[in-house]
Amino acid sequence: MKTFKFTKQLLSLLFISSMLIACSKEDGEDGAIGPQGPQGEQGIPGEDGADGADGEQGEKGDTGTANVIYSGWITSGFEANILDDSATFDIEAPSLTQEIIDEGAVLVYGRTTGIDSDVLPLPIYIPTTHESYYHRLEGVGQIQIRVVTDDSSLIGSTLFSDYRYILIPGGVEASNGIGGITGKSSTDYSNMSYEEIVAQFNIPE
Repeated sequence: MKTFKFTKQLLSLLFISSMLIACSKEDGEDGAIGPQGPQGEQGIPGEDGADGADGEQGEKGDTGTANVIYSGWITSGFEANILDDSATFDIEAPSLTQEIIDEGAVLVYGRTTGIDSDVLPLPIYIPTTHESYYHRLEGVGQIQIRVVTDDSSLIGSTLFSDYRYILIPGGVEASNGIGGITGKSSTDYSNMSYEEIVAQFNIPE
């Protein structure tokens, strides 16, 4: 009886072992990786973030003076006693280029003599003598100083003993034909006094 039970248990173990071996043989090797599937639809783009606040504006830099050209004081070329109602004389300005005439500023000043010496910008009208002083640009390198009375009276002695010019390249139109300055930029130099001009551009007086 014991022999029978032992034999039955042994047979059961052998049967289970054979089943396990059979199952392991039936398992095949892993197959090749299949092709990649199609790409999915692209998601909705995210919204742009809000722009940051602008930084503070920096301080305005000093005006450059490297290209500003100025003459010394030039003795008047008018006669001592002008027996006419108009007169002119020319000033040589070698640095006056066509570019400055077209795009720059040409400033001309007259200086009086005596105890109360003054520097005044051209054009200027003197009501007491009915005289107008102004400059014209006669072309590259040439500035003409003119004086004329508005009542046809004789000029006699002129107001200014000497003159000087200042050439500022770029920024404003040089002349309106009778010595006026028409601004093309935010700075209209004709509205500045002589003292302001020499201070801004470090021009020796």
